[in-house]
Amino acid sequence: MSKTRMRIRFTKAGDLRWISHRDLARVWERLLRRAGLQLAFSEGFNPKPRISFPTALALGIEALDEVVELEIVGEFDLATIEASVLEQLPEGMKLLEMRPLEAGLGKARFIAATYRALLPTELVEATIVAAEQLRQRETIEIERDQKTIVCSTQDPHFDVRVEDGYLVFSLPAIAQGSIRPLELLTCLGLSKLLEDGTLLQRTAVLLDEPHLSSSVSGASSRSAHIASEATDLGENF
Repeated sequence: MSKTRMRIRFTKAGDLRWISHRDLARVWERLLRRAGLQLAFSEGFNPKPRISFPTALALGIEALDEVVELEIVGEFDLATIEASVLEQLPEGMKLLEMRPLEAGLGKARFIAATYRALLPTELVEATIVAAEQLRQRETIEIERDQKTIVCSTQDPHFDVRVEDGYLVFSLPAIAQGSIRPLELLTCLGLSKLLEDGTLLQRTAVLLDEPHLSSSVSGASSRSAHIASEATDLGENF
Protein backbone atom coordinates (compact mmCIF):
# COMPACT_ATOMS: atom_id res chain seq x y z
CA MET A 1 0.00 0.00 0.00
CA SER A 2 1.29 3.46 -0.88
CA LYS A 3 2.66 5.80 1.76
CA THR A 4 2.91 9.60 1.61
CA ARG A 5 5.03 11.84 3.80
CA MET A 6 3.28 15.03 4.86
CA ARG A 7 4.59 18.27 6.32
CA ILE A 8 2.20 20.25 8.50
CA ARG A 9 2.74 23.72 9.93
CA PHE A 10 0.63 24.71 12.90
CA THR A 11 0.33 26.94 15.96
CA LYS A 12 0.54 25.86 19.59
CA ALA A 13 -0.91 28.53 21.86
CA GLY A 14 -2.91 29.08 25.02
CA ASP A 15 -3.01 26.17 27.46
CA LEU A 16 -1.63 23.90 24.74
CA ARG A 17 1.81 25.46 25.29
CA TRP A 18 2.02 23.57 28.60
CA ILE A 19 1.93 20.08 27.06
CA SER A 20 5.23 18.28 26.59
CA HIS A 21 6.92 17.40 23.30
CA ARG A 22 6.02 13.74 23.77
CA ASP A 23 2.40 14.58 24.57
CA LEU A 24 2.22 16.80 21.50
CA ALA A 25 3.09 13.77 19.37
CA ARG A 26 0.26 11.85 21.03
CA VAL A 27 -2.11 14.76 20.30
CA TRP A 28 -1.25 14.52 16.62
CA GLU A 29 -1.58 10.74 16.62
CA ARG A 30 -5.08 10.88 18.15
CA LEU A 31 -6.09 13.86 16.01
CA LEU A 32 -5.16 12.12 12.77
CA ARG A 33 -6.83 8.88 13.82
CA ARG A 34 -10.06 10.75 14.53
CA ALA A 35 -9.74 12.43 11.15
CA GLY A 36 -9.81 8.97 9.58
CA LEU A 37 -6.17 8.84 8.53
CA GLN A 38 -3.96 5.78 8.88
CA LEU A 39 -0.45 6.55 10.10
CA ALA A 40 2.53 4.49 8.99
CA PHE A 41 4.50 2.80 11.79
CA SER A 42 8.16 1.95 12.18
CA GLU A 43 9.24 -1.67 12.00
CA GLY A 44 10.63 -3.85 14.78
CA PHE A 45 9.42 -5.22 18.12
CA ASN A 46 8.12 -1.86 19.34
CA PRO A 47 6.66 -0.06 16.31
CA LYS A 48 6.05 3.67 16.71
CA PRO A 49 4.01 6.03 14.52
CA ARG A 50 6.17 7.84 12.00
CA ILE A 51 5.72 11.33 13.41
CA SER A 52 8.73 13.63 13.32
CA PHE A 53 9.39 17.11 14.75
CA PRO A 54 12.52 18.92 13.51
CA THR A 55 13.12 20.28 17.02
CA ALA A 56 11.42 20.12 20.41
CA LEU A 57 9.70 23.10 22.02
CA ALA A 58 10.17 23.74 25.73
CA LEU A 59 7.17 23.87 28.04
CA GLY A 60 5.47 27.25 28.32
CA ILE A 61 6.69 28.66 25.00
CA GLU A 62 3.97 29.57 22.54
CA ALA A 63 4.54 28.51 18.93
CA LEU A 64 3.35 30.55 15.97
CA ASP A 65 4.76 28.33 13.22
CA GLU A 66 5.68 24.78 14.30
CA VAL A 67 6.46 21.89 11.97
CA VAL A 68 5.53 18.21 12.12
CA GLU A 69 6.24 15.59 9.47
CA LEU A 70 4.38 12.30 9.33
CA GLU A 71 3.66 9.40 7.00
CA ILE A 72 0.14 8.44 5.89
CA VAL A 73 -0.85 5.07 4.45
CA GLY A 74 -3.12 4.83 1.40
CA GLU A 75 -4.50 7.18 -1.20
CA PHE A 76 -6.21 10.40 -0.16
CA ASP A 77 -7.62 13.69 -1.41
CA LEU A 78 -5.70 16.61 0.09
CA ALA A 79 -8.68 18.95 0.40
CA THR A 80 -10.71 16.22 2.12
CA ILE A 81 -8.10 15.37 4.73
CA GLU A 82 -7.46 19.07 5.42
CA ALA A 83 -11.13 19.51 6.19
CA SER A 84 -11.10 16.42 8.42
CA VAL A 85 -8.02 17.58 10.32
CA LEU A 86 -9.47 21.06 10.84
CA GLU A 87 -12.49 19.53 12.55
CA GLN A 88 -10.27 17.72 15.06
CA LEU A 89 -7.86 20.51 16.05
CA PRO A 90 -7.81 21.22 19.80
CA GLU A 91 -8.17 24.71 21.19
CA GLY A 92 -4.91 26.62 20.80
CA MET A 93 -3.91 24.88 17.56
CA LYS A 94 -4.44 26.28 14.07
CA LEU A 95 -3.50 24.69 10.77
CA LEU A 96 -1.21 26.93 8.71
CA GLU A 97 -0.12 24.58 5.94
CA MET A 98 -0.50 20.92 4.99
CA ARG A 99 1.32 19.48 2.03
CA PRO A 100 2.66 16.16 0.76
CA LEU A 101 6.41 15.83 0.27
CA GLU A 102 7.94 14.49 -2.89
CA ALA A 103 8.88 10.82 -2.96
CA GLY A 104 12.57 10.30 -2.23
CA LEU A 105 12.93 13.59 -0.38
CA GLY A 106 15.04 13.20 2.75
CA LYS A 107 14.26 14.75 6.10
CA ALA A 108 14.66 18.51 6.32
CA ARG A 109 17.51 19.64 8.59
CA PHE A 110 16.71 22.04 11.41
CA ILE A 111 18.97 25.10 11.14
CA ALA A 112 17.50 27.75 13.46
CA ALA A 113 14.49 28.99 15.40
CA THR A 114 13.33 32.55 15.98
CA TYR A 115 11.68 33.92 19.12
CA ARG A 116 10.13 37.07 20.51
CA ALA A 117 8.92 38.41 23.86
CA LEU A 118 7.22 41.70 24.67
CA LEU A 119 9.45 43.39 27.23
CA PRO A 120 8.13 45.29 30.24
CA THR A 121 8.72 49.00 29.56
CA GLU A 122 11.20 49.35 32.41
CA LEU A 123 13.46 46.65 30.90
CA VAL A 124 13.61 47.93 27.31
CA GLU A 125 16.59 50.31 27.58
CA ALA A 126 18.75 47.94 29.61
CA THR A 127 17.97 45.07 27.22
CA ILE A 128 18.95 47.19 24.20
CA VAL A 129 22.36 47.74 25.80
CA ALA A 130 22.74 44.08 26.83
CA ALA A 131 21.80 42.85 23.33
CA GLU A 132 24.35 45.18 21.73
CA GLN A 133 27.06 43.98 24.10
CA LEU A 134 26.18 40.36 23.35
CA ARG A 135 26.38 40.95 19.58
CA GLN A 136 29.83 42.49 19.98
CA ARG A 137 31.21 39.31 21.51
CA GLU A 138 32.80 36.76 19.16
CA THR A 139 31.10 33.83 20.84
CA ILE A 140 28.58 32.98 23.52
CA GLU A 141 29.63 30.12 25.80
CA ILE A 142 27.12 28.21 27.89
CA GLU A 143 28.06 25.60 30.50
CA ARG A 144 25.56 22.73 30.57
CA ASP A 145 25.84 19.16 31.89
CA GLN A 146 29.61 19.41 32.25
CA LYS A 147 30.13 20.54 28.68
CA THR A 148 30.52 23.91 26.99
CA ILE A 149 28.12 25.02 24.27
CA VAL A 150 29.77 27.58 21.98
CA CYS A 151 27.74 29.73 19.60
CA SER A 152 29.40 32.19 17.23
CA THR A 153 27.68 35.56 17.13
CA GLN A 154 28.80 35.71 13.48
CA ASP A 155 26.61 32.73 12.59
CA PRO A 156 24.16 33.99 9.91
CA HIS A 157 21.29 32.52 11.91
CA PHE A 158 22.20 34.17 15.21
CA ASP A 159 20.58 37.46 16.12
CA VAL A 160 19.43 39.34 19.21
CA ARG A 161 17.90 42.80 19.29
CA VAL A 162 15.03 44.90 20.63
CA GLU A 163 12.45 45.91 18.06
CA ASP A 164 9.27 47.90 18.82
CA GLY A 165 9.44 46.89 22.47
CA TYR A 166 9.95 43.20 21.67
CA LEU A 167 13.07 41.21 22.41
CA VAL A 168 13.65 39.35 19.14
CA PHE A 169 16.28 36.65 18.78
CA SER A 170 17.32 33.75 16.58
CA LEU A 171 19.24 30.69 17.80
CA PRO A 172 21.08 28.48 15.28
CA ALA A 173 21.40 24.70 15.47
CA ILE A 174 24.82 23.74 16.82
CA ALA A 175 26.34 20.29 16.54
CA GLN A 176 27.22 19.98 20.24
CA GLY A 177 23.82 21.29 21.39
CA SER A 178 22.03 24.55 20.64
CA ILE A 179 21.64 27.41 23.10
CA ARG A 180 18.26 27.27 24.82
CA PRO A 181 16.02 30.36 24.93
CA LEU A 182 16.26 30.63 28.72
CA GLU A 183 20.05 30.47 28.51
CA LEU A 184 20.09 33.43 26.14
CA LEU A 185 17.72 35.34 28.40
CA THR A 186 20.12 34.71 31.27
CA CYS A 187 22.99 36.13 29.20
CA LEU A 188 20.90 39.28 28.79
CA GLY A 189 20.19 39.56 32.52
CA LEU A 190 16.59 38.44 31.99
CA SER A 191 16.61 35.09 33.78
CA LYS A 192 13.42 35.99 35.71
CA LEU A 193 11.54 37.35 32.69
CA LEU A 194 9.36 34.28 32.13
CA GLU A 195 8.84 33.68 35.84
CA ASP A 196 7.44 37.21 36.07
CA GLY A 197 4.76 36.37 33.50
CA THR A 198 6.20 37.47 30.17
CA LEU A 199 5.11 35.26 27.27
CA LEU A 200 7.87 33.89 25.03
CA GLN A 201 6.84 32.93 21.50
CA ARG A 202 8.70 30.85 18.95
CA THR A 203 7.86 32.62 15.73
CA ALA A 204 9.45 30.29 13.18
CA VAL A 205 11.33 27.03 12.68
CA LEU A 206 13.86 27.33 9.85
CA LEU A 207 14.67 24.24 7.79
CA ASP A 208 17.31 23.37 5.22
CA GLU A 209 15.43 21.44 2.56
CA PRO A 210 17.17 18.28 1.31
CA HIS A 211 17.56 17.59 -2.40
CA LEU A 212 15.65 14.89 -4.23
CA SER A 213 17.50 11.69 -5.05
CA SER A 214 18.49 11.46 -8.73
CA SER A 215 15.86 8.78 -9.40
CA VAL A 216 13.04 11.13 -8.54
CA SER A 217 14.54 14.52 -9.32
CA GLY A 218 11.93 15.16 -11.97
CA ALA A 219 8.96 14.44 -9.76
CA SER A 220 6.48 17.25 -9.21
CA SER A 221 5.20 18.43 -5.83
CA ARG A 222 1.77 19.36 -4.63
CA SER A 223 1.03 21.91 -1.93
CA ALA A 224 -1.96 23.39 -0.17
CA HIS A 225 -2.01 26.47 2.05
CA ILE A 226 -4.63 27.45 4.60
CA ALA A 227 -4.60 31.19 5.39
CA SER A 228 -4.12 32.01 9.06
CA GLU A 229 -2.72 34.96 11.46
CA ALA A 230 6.62 26.87 12.41
CA THR A 231 13.30 14.25 16.51
CA ASP A 232 11.76 11.65 15.13
CA LEU A 233 9.77 10.15 18.01
CA GLY A 234 9.76 6.70 16.51
CA GLU A 235 13.55 6.61 16.50
CA ASN A 236 14.84 9.08 19.09
CA PHE A 237 12.69 8.45 22.18
